[in-house]
Amino acid sequence: MAPQVKERNPLELPSGINKRCDLPPEAYWHADKVNTPHASRRGYNNSGVNIRVGVNQFRIEGISGNDVYQYDIGITPEPDGAIVYKKAWNTKAFQGKLAGYKLPWLYDNRKLAWSSTNVPSFSLEVDLGADEGRPGRKRNQFTVEVKQTCKVRLEALKGYLTGKVGWDNTVLECMSFLDHVLRQGPSERMRLIKRTLFNQYSETRQLNSVTEAIKGIYSAIRLNDSFNTGGMGLGVNVDVSNQTFWVGQKFEQLARNFLSCMDRKWDNLDYEGLRKALLPVKVGGGNGGTPTWGMSEAFKALRRLQNIRFEVKHRGDYKGTKEHKVKGIAFGVKYGELGANARAVTFEKKMPDGTSKTYNIAEYYLQQYKTRIQHWYLPLIESTNAGLFPMEVCEVHRFNPYPFKLDPNQTSEMIKFAVQRPPQRKAEVLKMVQNLEWGKDRYLAHFGIKINPAMPMIPAKLLPNPTIQYAGRVVDPKMTGRWDLRGIKFVAPNRNPLVSWAFVVVDQCVDRASAENFAKVFKTTYAGHGGKIVNDPKIYAPPRGVPVDKVVEGCYNKCGQENKSMPQIIFYILRDKSAFTYDRFKQANDCGVACLSQMLQAQHVRKAQGQYCSNVCMKVNSKLGGQTSRIAAKGNGVAFFDKSPTMMIGVDVSHGSTASGSASTAAMCVSMDPQAAIYDAAVQTNGWGVEILQPANMHSMLGPLVAKWRKLSGRAPQHVFYLRDGVSEGQFGHVMEFEVEEMKKVFKDQVGVVPKITVIVATKRHHIRFFPERGDRNGNCLPGTLVEREVTHPFHYDFYLCSHVAIQGTARPVHYNVIHDECALQPDELQRILYHQCYQYCRSTTPVSLHPAVYYAHLAGARARHHENLASNAAPAPVDAKHLVLKRPGPMSKGDGKTATSRTSDGPPPPPLLRVGSGGGRPEAINNFINTMWWV
Repeated sequence: MAPQVKERNPLELPSGINKRCDLPPEAYWHADKVNTPHASRRGYNNSGVNIRVGVNQFRIEGISGNDVYQYDIGITPEPDGAIVYKKAWNTKAFQGKLAGYKLPWLYDNRKLAWSSTNVPSFSLEVDLGADEGRPGRKRNQFTVEVKQTCKVRLEALKGYLTGKVGWDNTVLECMSFLDHVLRQGPSERMRLIKRTLFNQYSETRQLNSVTEAIKGIYSAIRLNDSFNTGGMGLGVNVDVSNQTFWVGQKFEQLARNFLSCMDRKWDNLDYEGLRKALLPVKVGGGNGGTPTWGMSEAFKALRRLQNIRFEVKHRGDYKGTKEHKVKGIAFGVKYGELGANARAVTFEKKMPDGTSKTYNIAEYYLQQYKTRIQHWYLPLIESTNAGLFPMEVCEVHRFNPYPFKLDPNQTSEMIKFAVQRPPQRKAEVLKMVQNLEWGKDRYLAHFGIKINPAMPMIPAKLLPNPTIQYAGRVVDPKMTGRWDLRGIKFVAPNRNPLVSWAFVVVDQCVDRASAENFAKVFKTTYAGHGGKIVNDPKIYAPPRGVPVDKVVEGCYNKCGQENKSMPQIIFYILRDKSAFTYDRFKQANDCGVACLSQMLQAQHVRKAQGQYCSNVCMKVNSKLGGQTSRIAAKGNGVAFFDKSPTMMIGVDVSHGSTASGSASTAAMCVSMDPQAAIYDAAVQTNGWGVEILQPANMHSMLGPLVAKWRKLSGRAPQHVFYLRDGVSEGQFGHVMEFEVEEMKKVFKDQVGVVPKITVIVATKRHHIRFFPERGDRNGNCLPGTLVEREVTHPFHYDFYLCSHVAIQGTARPVHYNVIHDECALQPDELQRILYHQCYQYCRSTTPVSLHPAVYYAHLAGARARHHENLASNAAPAPVDAKHLVLKRPGPMSKGDGKTATSRTSDGPPPPPLLRVGSGGGRPEAINNFINTMWWV
């Protein structure tokens, strides 16, 4: 039996605890209205074939049972930044004091330290400037106080893992200590960024002139149930971590390269071109007003370089380097048409005789540092410590994390760099284990921690695959995880025959003959799959330069008039994969005329290949109310759905990048048929950076979908599976308290009863990988590989499932956490349902990696981005500074006086998404649109 979890404060770790640990959910739980925060494991799967897989989690085989003493490090006066703590710790005076105890100390570079010796509290005066050859300055003098705070009792962790004691702060302190002792030795030889280690030999690939990918070593201690397979319940997860950084270079060169990557019009700028591009521009002055100076387009783009860390090299008398961080690029209307450059910005400096003298930046550098500023006309860099620096004296070094979403070209290069087939990845992981040098680590040895560097082979199951039902035909993919559509008709064709439809050639990217040929091939292919078609499509080729909304509205009206029927779907042939163009056309169709749309790439239209047309047919058929396939009933475990009216709900909340200014967007998909193959969706904004679904959204989104479900089925659901994506262990309690509690109210309001609810969190954001003894041709796990031991929690109901075939690289299994289980299915049946339903995803002829309810929520959330309340023909808006940093925390109201802490920014909530058809769509068009799988 699992130990009882003690009550904790809501989602808050004790002060000083390392939040970079891979902590289990109980580290964050609280007992407020959540009596059983996590479902207990009901047993293990008894079906399928027994197999073995290797796993990149290495067993900890022993830990000293001795207590460890934890100390708080305090500094007076309180410094502005964390770097002062690290510098104070590393001063010769302080290290000399610690050396008197003749034992290795652990230090987290902030306020915590550990030692195996009971050291009495002490304080020490340190001078940070003394080690740098600049002693005596008052601002560099601090008092460091070391005070013992607690004993870390490692026996408590052993007691928890064996079920003898419950979770409490003592166990949490053990996990934090173990995490630090694991990193201490490697971090002295390598660069530690969050949980990943990098060194000078790390493999690198340049993505473009400003970004590079670097391969690092991810490592983290995790709790597990390995005591059931010969371990002690602890392991170290080691994996390859590919991260993106700014390329190290002079700041002025970075600025030139960055602008070149942003827009082709800034390609190959020389310094004169850079000067002109960054000069202020006149704004205003209309209707007799006075014009003023504003930021140029290039200057606005350059503001994305905020938070980059850099060093300055001009101080000849300065021993070593000092790191700064970009607060912004200096700008001020008062500096006029030349901007805030090194000759325009002035300051007062006191002279030895007590007088003051005015300098501009360029003059000061020449006199003080004998440095002549060559490119004085460029805007200055403003650092977070309020200093201003000319670009040419600033140098960006490696390991500056790149915070933005990669563009298609960067993504392509990153994939080439990151993709590793299982044998290659396994070899890479084992090489990284060697680089960690656990056997030579003096800290691990001192604290009695033994880690086995051999990759363990653990038990797993291979679940039987389902068969797939099409119209008059059943397909058995067996273990290949693949099948094709040749000679196959969809299980249900489009709801209404195609009468009014069209193809639109955007920007004349293909000739008319190619468009007509593709339309002909597509029509033949769709009819072959059972699609119902009455009329040929119309072909339109609007002239270049016409605004997107005018193209959409014009072609929609023309199609309706010529066919004397409301358009059902319009195909748009686009030149390339430009997200900007795609987004504008989707918004104009969805929110303008409420017409279904399908985007096509010009290169595929020219080729008009049958396989591509079949892939498009699957999407189009689902959008038009049809159904691609379903799981065949015979022998495939779908009896549960026949016996009990069951609803599948998938929810995902996505967040715009911190630099985009976009709101969080919630998406919900609900199954509408007895086999859970057809879904309806609802989307809405969800605050700024808020992961937990807002109570108002739960009611407005789920309420109509539940009402529709009851209308279609004629009864209320008895069982509901709520599949939630994207939440961390620290948010499991909030899912139960805020989302599930509100969901129960919705069911009570809509159908009068609350069904049995099982809540499952599905995530792919982890570093667990499996290496099977016998896999597919690439060495990956076969579809249906299930792992319930060694890497799972000691007591909770969780498991890993590989349901898909990895096209390239090493397959990433989905980690399913059952955090609430009222439906009470046996593990065999629950896992079979989750696995088999991955085969009836409407857009592919392979099983998908994630349950379709969650997968569809991903797609709906991505489409919701196109419904944001922005002008569809406007260029991407400049970043509003207030959205650059999402702040914590704003209380999220439940409506009953209780609040939940969640990441959010200051200010008003974001505007709601544009409604479908809000730009003038007909009521019948809107109704037709929202009752289809419009997002696939």
